[in-house]
Amino acid sequence: MIELNTGLEFTPRELWDIAERANMMERLFNLREGLTRDDPRKGDTLNHRYFDEPCRRGAPGVVGLKIDRAKFDRMIDEFYAHKGLDQRGVPKPETLQRLGLEHEPSKRI
Repeated sequence: MIELNTGLEFTPRELWDIAERANMMERLFNLREGLTRDDPRKGDTLNHRYFDEPCRRGAPGVVGLKIDRAKFDRMIDEFYAHKGLDQRGVPKPETLQRLGLEHEPSKRI
């Protein structure tokens, strides 16, 4: 569709790289604007109620359950490592360099 509409040709790998770069630029912007790992309002966590209060409605297999906070934190760690972020969710220098974003001004957080 992109080629038909724009005349630009991309391989599937190039499209994935573009998407990853765009996602990382969004992350840099959000970090600059105050996103942190543990802030339930502007961060990579959930409201405490998801961890502390059992679910009252939803799918039958979910009602009465809570999210395990320790497991959730481990999943965040895995996600950060997969994305090339440090433990705080900040892109590592080598990640920015690989994506060609080492000079992106939003990275100065």
